[in-house]
Amino acid sequence: MKTKKNLWVAVLISALLLTSIGFSQEMENKSYKMVELSYMLPKIGMEKAFVKAIKEHNNLYHKEGAYAAQLDYITTGKEAGWYVWGMGSTTFTDLDKRPGKGAHADDWDKKVSPLVTKNGRVEYWKMNEKLSYGTAAGKTKYETVWFLDIKRGDDFRFKAFMMKVKEAYIKKGGDVYYVYENQFREDDGRDVAIVWPINSWSDMDKDDGGIKKTYEEINGEGSWDNAMKEWTDYTVGMISQVWEIGVE
Repeated sequence: MKTKKNLWVAVLISALLLTSIGFSQEMENKSYKMVELSYMLPKIGMEKAFVKAIKEHNNLYHKEGAYAAQLDYITTGKEAGWYVWGMGSTTFTDLDKRPGKGAHADDWDKKVSPLVTKNGRVEYWKMNEKLSYGTAAGKTKYETVWFLDIKRGDDFRFKAFMMKVKEAYIKKGGDVYYVYENQFREDDGRDVAIVWPINSWSDMDKDDGGIKKTYEEINGEGSWDNAMKEWTDYTVGMISQVWEIGVE
């Protein structure tokens, strides 16, 4: 009898552990933050009308919650002049009930689409909160964005480095940055994005000494230079841009 009792206790504990793990994974899957980005280039001379049409559409159908949207503007690089319509934070589950056909689609087709000369990429970026650091206070006016091309099979090296960077920032304080992962990679050099919110262009002239000193206090002398050598090995390329946030 004692053996049977012990067996039932073991089974019960195992069941509780499995339930707990399953619940934890379910909560993790549901609590992530993801943004949908749609790139659009308005017709020349119609930029103001385009921004106005997007603002009115967002106020009607994308004002809050998982479908809240805003319009950003790329100010630098080869894509300067493009606008990025972003929705979220959202989840894949939320997309099943997103505003779609009917009045929503009619409004977009009649008021927004006629002002667009070219539609670009559509991407889904999930924030990696474990690698990100801090939260921006208030509304952000600009963002510096790095799009990274990670060598296939080397994501773990990038993540290991970013965990050490985060540890250094926790010790030092200062900058806020977010790490996003592209959910549908297309071998186009846009695997991971690192985003730094800033409030003005002058923020780029500020020099707080960087993170190298604190990084080496934790990881040892010369560790930063070694990390940079590794960085050039597992990152194939990088695109750097500045975005103006919430132009509508």
